[in-house]
Amino acid sequence: MSGNLKREAAKKAYIIMVFDGLCVSSASVILSLLRQQYDLSYDLSGTLLALLSVGNLLSGLLCAALPQFLGTKTTVLSLSAGLAAGYVLLVLSGNPVILLLAFLLIGLGKGSTMNSGTVVAGQAATDRTKCVNIINALFAVGSLAAPVLYLASNQMQFWKAPLCALAVSGLMVWLLFAGMGLSSDRKEAKRDNDTGFLRERHFWYTVCFMFFQQCTEISVTGWLVTYFKDQGILTGALSELTVTVIWLAMLVGRLAIAFVLPQNSRLRSLFVMSIASLVTYVLLLVSNSGGIALLCLFLFGVSESGCYPTGIAQANRSMNNATMGVLLPAAGIGAIVMPYVVGAVAERWGIFAGMVCPGITIVGMVLFAVLLGRQKTD
Repeated sequence: MSGNLKREAAKKAYIIMVFDGLCVSSASVILSLLRQQYDLSYDLSGTLLALLSVGNLLSGLLCAALPQFLGTKTTVLSLSAGLAAGYVLLVLSGNPVILLLAFLLIGLGKGSTMNSGTVVAGQAATDRTKCVNIINALFAVGSLAAPVLYLASNQMQFWKAPLCALAVSGLMVWLLFAGMGLSSDRKEAKRDNDTGFLRERHFWYTVCFMFFQQCTEISVTGWLVTYFKDQGILTGALSELTVTVIWLAMLVGRLAIAFVLPQNSRLRSLFVMSIASLVTYVLLLVSNSGGIALLCLFLFGVSESGCYPTGIAQANRSMNNATMGVLLPAAGIGAIVMPYVVGAVAERWGIFAGMVCPGITIVGMVLFAVLLGRQKTD
């Protein structure tokens, strides 16, 4: 793909991220609609959410393995179609098997879209860290729109209207990928996805850093509403603000890193952001006032916001589907395991003890941020 075509494809990748954020974050939001309409059990509801993570994890492996057999274009179009297909299935049926398949497809679509969009935009960028932070900021914009979609659905006579809108959003993702001019050449895909990065110590330090980062981010965002409610720190409508506050903080932090932070200090910033995450998270846990807790949450979100995209951008010199296919699934294991660990600890020793666990994973982030910095200077 020529330089001009790469830049045009990158512009489409940026637009795709907004739709991806809307579709993926809405999957959690509309679960309450599905529970209300179909009287779903907590067990089934939890399984549906887990399948989002499973699909996301599986998509990374498929994005790395399939291009050499199917070509990049066929692989991307096949997997990203999961967003539209998943929401179409939710419109058509409330059968538990169909619901499970739909959430798995949405997870596959989310992961493949993030993977492929990041690769397309990153390969065309002169400043990869700025590029990946913008991509994740745009994903946050789409995520911020998800609660608005849910509130709007409460005013509609036809409760499936938001599902139809999300199916159209998923179709937009597919159409934008279809118009990118991605290669169908299997030999080219095999050549581009060189696996030499697997021998780099720097890459494996990044994998460990990303694993702990996802442990932290997903467990905190997943459990914080429950923690605030059970501890009596935030009640009623205020407790629901936590999701909006953290996504807004993520958006602010990622834009700041993309447009304010000097390019030559991006890797060193991982250590600073990790330390800031640890300090603000400790302050969050010791907060007893609702207003102070929301302020600490915002500061934590800003501190944590740049760790994920900056880590991805610094993984290795060549950003390709193979790199993302190892890095993102490995990090995704943390996103699956740690929320369960928090719940298991909370069940035995209380929710406060459970919420201490992400603090331990932040220490892991600090450790590997130090190792990454030293590796860069060696």
